Amino acid sequence: MIQNGRLKPFLAILVAGLLVAALWPAFQSPGTPEDEGIALVYPEMFLKGRLPYRDFETIYGPGNLLVLSAAYSAFGPNIFVERAIGLVYRLLILLGIFGIAQRWGNIVAFGCALLTAVLLGGTELFANTWIAALAFALSALWLAAKSESRWRCFAAGALAGAALLCRCDLGPALIAAFLPLFLIMERKGRKGFLLGIALALLPLVWLAIAVGPAQLVHSLFLFPVFHLGSAAYLPISTAPADLRYVFYLFIVASVLNVSAGFLASRRGERERGRLLLGAALLGLGCIHYALSRFDGGHVINTALISIGLLPLSLFVLLSAITRKLALSFTAVASTLIVFVGVQFLLPRYTRYFYRGIRVEMRLDQPRQVANTADLLEPGDKGIFVKQNGRSFPLGRMQTAEATSQMLREIERASTPGQLLLVGPGDLRRTVGCDTYIYHMLPQLRPATYYLEMNPGSTNAPGSRLAGDVERADWLVLDRGWDSINEPNQSSEFGSDAPNKVVQAKFDLWAEYGPYMILRNRRLRNFVQPLRPQ
Repeated sequence: MIQNGRLKPFLAILVAGLLVAALWPAFQSPGTPEDEGIALVYPEMFLKGRLPYRDFETIYGPGNLLVLSAAYSAFGPNIFVERAIGLVYRLLILLGIFGIAQRWGNIVAFGCALLTAVLLGGTELFANTWIAALAFALSALWLAAKSESRWRCFAAGALAGAALLCRCDLGPALIAAFLPLFLIMERKGRKGFLLGIALALLPLVWLAIAVGPAQLVHSLFLFPVFHLGSAAYLPISTAPADLRYVFYLFIVASVLNVSAGFLASRRGERERGRLLLGAALLGLGCIHYALSRFDGGHVINTALISIGLLPLSLFVLLSAITRKLALSFTAVASTLIVFVGVQFLLPRYTRYFYRGIRVEMRLDQPRQVANTADLLEPGDKGIFVKQNGRSFPLGRMQTAEATSQMLREIERASTPGQLLLVGPGDLRRTVGCDTYIYHMLPQLRPATYYLEMNPGSTNAPGSRLAGDVERADWLVLDRGWDSINEPNQSSEFGSDAPNKVVQAKFDLWAEYGPYMILRNRRLRNFVQPLRPQ
């Protein structure tokens, strides 16, 4: 029998262990060529002295980049290191939810954490900036709940600043979340909290000096809001019904969470009531993330906090209504109602968690998909392409074979230090690119500012892409990106200047599946194409 004092850490370790088991197979899962490529390439570029916003385009704050840079400097730039950081972020989110909810008891805390783990099981494991921001924000809230502790207020401020450093667009949600707790901090606690935020934001000050404040404001605020938004926007009407159910549940959960937070605060539960209110406002403040691009990744990541806190809010509300019932019974009932309801409403998104555990326990066998018509299941393995001691998992055998051939030929034909540009087949529509290829070929230098390719920027009038193409020694263009057509401005053609440079300055060197390798004509007679025997 576990003693009561040891029950809380036991439950926290148990639910964390379940999440690790569910996500462990994802270390072998296929990666996203651009998004996970960003997490691999940008920190290494930073370690080589290249600065974001000046030397390569990004719309995110530098927080996650700095964390990954530190990890790569210690363990090397590696997809498994990067995914380990992604796992740490998810554990911080889980333990943040547990730490907030445990102030109302172990039962409801375990229920909230388990529900959060189920939802996290449906997220891709890579270390993306949104997950990093949520991890820091929830950790900060948990620390700030002890408002009489000056060091915890300082640490909370530092973590809140780290969250803002990862995602500047989370600023309004962070202000709303921390205001209820900030108002009850002692004077020294408030000073410590603000000092922690100021220290955490120093990298932004340094970058503003290094790259210029105008460029920083354009990259972090003006371009994402006024240009990329319309190019990347996906409306709710185009989403499948089950994804809309996630969003509707998020709205209901947010309303109940805020209501429970206000109720707990008004009933004299000074610190924990304001803690719940702050967490509820943080969850509600994430709504812009889903509305900016209504796809599976954005909506699930938006809903994590609000749905994860729903058992706690239902417990607080039911406890106020049915005061004659035992609190333990109300906690169990609240947890079961929400947990069963989520399984019933969202089976497509909860199944990832359960299959991940089954695969890890060897009850199910992960597959490697060979047929392009087959669908990947949760826990399935990617096909790892390897070059220069580095690897990246792709989802289809045909794509992996073509990628391996392309990488080997670039390795053979190029000389270390030459300039490489990776893009889509048609440079008028820059909906994305295979950013991870830069990671696989570290001996070549990126030729372009646009290591990721954003519609509305890379193909905009006045873009530097045409000049970057002209100075490149080698191009790798993936025609697979040309077939992507979304109901937004990304489907519109931009400047044709880069394509004209390709036609005038480059020769087709080789083709492998969707990839075209092109060599700048100034390198003629430098090396000959590999001829079939």
